[in-house]
Amino acid sequence: HASEENRKRIERWRDQKITDWHKGGKMREKFPEINELRAWMDGQIEKARLKAQEKLQNAQTLPGSDNDGKRYRNIAEVWENFADDDAQQTNSTKNKKKQKGGSQSREEWYQKGAAYWQTAKATLDGVLGGFGFVSPMDVKESKTFIKSLKFLERNRAVDLGAGIGRVADELLVKMFKSVDLVEQDQKYVDTAKTNLGKNSKMHDFLCVGLQDYTPKQEYYDVMWFQWVLGHLTDEDLIALLRRCRKGLSEKGVIIVKENIARGGFILDKEDMSVTRTEAQYKHIFKEANLKIIRETWQENFPRELFRVRMFALR
Repeated sequence: HASEENRKRIERWRDQKITDWHKGGKMREKFPEINELRAWMDGQIEKARLKAQEKLQNAQTLPGSDNDGKRYRNIAEVWENFADDDAQQTNSTKNKKKQKGGSQSREEWYQKGAAYWQTAKATLDGVLGGFGFVSPMDVKESKTFIKSLKFLERNRAVDLGAGIGRVADELLVKMFKSVDLVEQDQKYVDTAKTNLGKNSKMHDFLCVGLQDYTPKQEYYDVMWFQWVLGHLTDEDLIALLRRCRKGLSEKGVIIVKENIARGGFILDKEDMSVTRTEAQYKHIFKEANLKIIRETWQENFPRELFRVRMFALR
C-alpha cells in the first residue's frame, strides 16, 4: 500500500500534468485528448508501483558488508553465520562447527549484543554513541511527526528498547497521559527509574529483551522504537512487530525511527546489529502485515551520521 505521503505526491504530479496540458505545448501535442493524458498517467503510476514492488521483493537479496569490510551476498548469509538456530546445539557440536569455521547461534547473537551495551555508560552520550548533542534536534522532529498524525489519541505510549529512557523523558511523557518503558539492560532500567520514577505519568519499567517481549493487548496509542531494531534478526523483528500490532489501540500506531543504509546493509560485529536499507525495512513491515501510514526523513543531523527515517505503521 502506498503511504499517505506517496498518495499526495501522486496527486500533485497528476495535477501538474493536467495544468501543463491545459496550457498547450508539448504535452497537448503528445496527447490531443485529455483521456489520452489520463491513460498515460495511469500507465506511469502502474509502472512505478511495479518497480517499487520489485524493489521490495529484491530487498532480501541485496548484498552488504560488515565493519571489517567483508562482503555478504545477502542478509540471510549474516543470519546463517551470526544467528543460526541450528548452531544452538550441544557443546561438542558447537566445537566441531567452530573448528570448521561454523556459525554462532541466535542465542550468542543476543548475548554478545547485550554484553556490548553492558560496557556502555548509562548516560546520554553512552546510549547515543557519543552523539548526545543530536538529542534536541531528534526530539523536535519526533514531536512534529507525532503531531502530524491528526487521528492519534494520546493516552498510552511505550518506549521500546528505551535505554535510559531518553525518548520517554524528552518526548513521550510530554505528549501522552501514561508511559511504559521496556529495556533489556537492568543498569539502564535502574537509571531510567532514578530519572523518571517520580513522574506520575510513568508506570511500568520492564527489563526484557525485545525478542522476548509481548505487549498488553489493544492497549497502546503509540509503540515507539528508535535505534534498536538493528539488534533483532529479521525473523525475530517480524515476529515482534506482529505481536506489537496486537498491542495497538483502535487508532494506535507503531512508530519506527531508525538509521538507513544506502547501497547495502551494514553489519556491526562489535555490538551485533545490522543497519538495514529502507527497502529491507519495508519488506519486513510487509511481512509483519503492517501498512505505512506516514513516513519522513529526520532533518538537520550531522552529515557523518546515517540518514534517519521515521515510519508510522498499523
